[in-house]
Amino acid sequence: MKKLNHIIILIVATVLMASCDKIEGPFLVADQSVVTDVEFPELDASSVYRKVLIEEYTGQRCNNCPDGHRELEALHEHYGDTLVAIGLHVGTFAIPTPTFPNDFRTEEGTALYGDFNVASVGTPSGVVNRTQFNNNYALSISSWQQAIAQERQKDVVAAVQLINVFDAATQTITAHTKTTFLTDYAGNVQLALYVIEDNIIGPQKDGEDEIPDYVHKHVLRGSFNGTYGTFISEDGSVENGGEYLKSYSLDCKERGWDLANCSVIAILMDATSKEVLQVEQTKFF
Repeated sequence: MKKLNHIIILIVATVLMASCDKIEGPFLVADQSVVTDVEFPELDASSVYRKVLIEEYTGQRCNNCPDGHRELEALHEHYGDTLVAIGLHVGTFAIPTPTFPNDFRTEEGTALYGDFNVASVGTPSGVVNRTQFNNNYALSISSWQQAIAQERQKDVVAAVQLINVFDAATQTITAHTKTTFLTDYAGNVQLALYVIEDNIIGPQKDGEDEIPDYVHKHVLRGSFNGTYGTFISEDGSVENGGEYLKSYSLDCKERGWDLANCSVIAILMDATSKEVLQVEQTKFF
């Protein structure tokens, strides 16, 4: 009997160890949503187009990264508001020094840097809609336009409407979203809300030069509801024609942001693959 008990204990321990070997996604945070108390304009489904997200991995001490900034500016000129950009300062070249004192790093940026194996390419690099292009997520500058063009060819899955309400007295921003699905979608869906800031003046390495008053754009500052957000519905499932409301508030006091230069970015994604299905951007006010 003692021997049998010993065997049972070993089996149970082995099963428990195996079950703890890997943590599976969808890596959701607790849903701390607030009441949606705004009225959205009527949606004209025929006018909805699929926007593309590019996450640009960069660093203030990265001497080649301004080449990525310039390429992204050119792409914005070409694609207009159909292209939404987020600048994530990551890796060794994002670590502040006395000469480069700004700390643009975020928990979200660090998580994405690891999850999409950006270190394999380094900075500057970009991830387009969190999908692979030529079997890679992280892409060198020369592949950005081709990857964006590929994503623009995909069907429109959903529309995301985004309304921001800023309370000057409390320095709180509330982002209200309404997501309408325009087709059937079998996977579960998540929504993440990020804050970016434009026109931050600070030093940047550019080739052999150190630019003291460089203009940093679309810098990721944080999120309302975590790196990968929360389910769009109770269990993440959606249906054709379904409308899903989500609103989140963020306290902006003592963050050191220029709120007039801040925007909210709403990212709708597949819960399993993290592929971006739609993206929307609106300034704080």
